[in-house]
Amino acid sequence: MTESATPAPLPPELVAAVLDLDLPQRHLDDMAAAPDAVGDILLEAAGEMREYEPASAKAVLQVLREHAPQEDHRQYSAHMLSHILRTEGRAEEADRLIDDLLRPGALGRGMAAVLAQEYEETAPETALYCYNVACRSVLAQPAQIVGQLDPLGLVLLTGRARVRERLGLAPDAHDDQARAADGSGPGAGTEGELLDRALHGASEREGEVPVVYVAYTREHLDEAHAHGLIPDSDTHHHDVERALRAAARDAPAVPLHTATATPDQITAFAVAADLDPAEPATRDLWARTLEPCALRAWPPERNQVCWCGAGRKYKKCCGSPAVC
Repeated sequence: MTESATPAPLPPELVAAVLDLDLPQRHLDDMAAAPDAVGDILLEAAGEMREYEPASAKAVLQVLREHAPQEDHRQYSAHMLSHILRTEGRAEEADRLIDDLLRPGALGRGMAAVLAQEYEETAPETALYCYNVACRSVLAQPAQIVGQLDPLGLVLLTGRARVRERLGLAPDAHDDQARAADGSGPGAGTEGELLDRALHGASEREGEVPVVYVAYTREHLDEAHAHGLIPDSDTHHHDVERALRAAARDAPAVPLHTATATPDQITAFAVAADLDPAEPATRDLWARTLEPCALRAWPPERNQVCWCGAGRKYKKCCGSPAVC
């Protein structure tokens, strides 16, 4: 059985700052049950509060900006904070946050992908910079590697080609390969086929990419169901557990992982990548933008807290033999 790594202790300054936030107890309980997911939990909390309690949301995001252990969480919190400030008419402050993200060497791949899509229509030069960051590892390799990319990588590379064309730049080798493979070239496959390859491992490099199954957080199940993102909020986590078990039976040597998401996270990613947020493959593609520390090895030990966030032992929750 796969063992979960012991999570690193949280920075004391983060713990102190979180306790000063006066968060609802359920968020504190979630953090106590899954200390390695504190960044995601705080982002989810801020996402919930941004509409009805923006001051509290900004306080949470500021704590993440200053103290989150993972750089990705600091960047996502700055991005969300900039949107809140912009709705308050504080555009200059919002712009400063984005400018800080765009500093050379500062921008991470996940945030670069989001900003690239946001700026594609209004600021193509900035969008191209972001696409170059998001595609950096691919651009450092021969253009022939494009044929081996997962769908998310291909979406980013075709976006880069689109912006370069808009700016009047001559296509480079990666542009040509991306255009040939984005669904319009011979043998490239439809978008659905590309997504299916990402899920089921049709590409040769599948073994190099973590296999991650994504579930919605418990507090957002009704919201996910109401927006048509899942068919049944009552059985969602057990459905994901069954899929994990089936994958383990089909390929017992392949390590499996889980990650949790909110509807806002998946919808924002789907909009940025021009995908269907209700398509289960979109969640799996979103997971490929996460840092390894955001993934949890599956299955947990029987007496460990269940991956689904219910707070119960795995053997009495999704790991129960009754889930079959």
